[in-house]
Amino acid sequence: MLIETARATKPFFVTIPLMGRPNLSASTLKLFLECPRCFWLHLNKRIERPRGPFPSLPGGIDLVLKTYFDTYRQQGALPPLLDGKLEGRLMTQVLTIGFNEESLNARLWGKLDDCVVLPDGRHTPLDHKTRASSPESEDYTKKYYQLQMDVYSLLLERNGYPISRTAYVIYYYPLAGVLHEGFPFGVTIHHVATDPAAADGVFRKALKVLPGPLPSSGEACAFCQWSATVARVAKPAEPSLIQPTLFDVS
Repeated sequence: MLIETARATKPFFVTIPLMGRPNLSASTLKLFLECPRCFWLHLNKRIERPRGPFPSLPGGIDLVLKTYFDTYRQQGALPPLLDGKLEGRLMTQVLTIGFNEESLNARLWGKLDDCVVLPDGRHTPLDHKTRASSPESEDYTKKYYQLQMDVYSLLLERNGYPISRTAYVIYYYPLAGVLHEGFPFGVTIHHVATDPAAADGVFRKALKVLPGPLPSSGEACAFCQWSATVARVAKPAEPSLIQPTLFDVS
């Protein structure tokens, strides 16, 4: 079975917009934790990690989910897909939120997939994930998405919304079935605790790195490992093997 992918038409290194102040998000903070060097290059030198083709199927599913959830948002109710699994209603305010930290001359922002307003008025971020199968336990969510959910809770709190200090991560995955009667999907909901203070701490640590010199690579950064390997094996007669922008950070 073939899955259509978007063509990679951009050059090896992608120039990202230069902002007047550091403009961070959950994804750039995740990059900082993975590799301070890649984070520094991304923000200071506008050198983004190389990217290959990205599957278009998840984007199509996200669009279907957004349309489905928006229908019930207007009704002030949760979709039947979540009936009996969650309480509350869907948030009706804009889901792209952020705040300026004037003392650090920086901004943190994010775009929530959704947010549930509980019966007591507290807000709980909700995120959609697609997978080949259901995760075995909530440890999976904590390992891969804890920072993202912490950031979303922090964004809500800093914008004046009372928060539950929890988040919902909903996984959608295909099930076996009679395909000509519809493509069956399973749904698993993980309810995890969040820590806005932890997200704020990562935000502040990341900002401290930016004014300084090029930091060390993350121990497990495959991009930096590849870069170092190419630098060792490339010969002077083969300059095409090395992209100068990767190593020239002056």
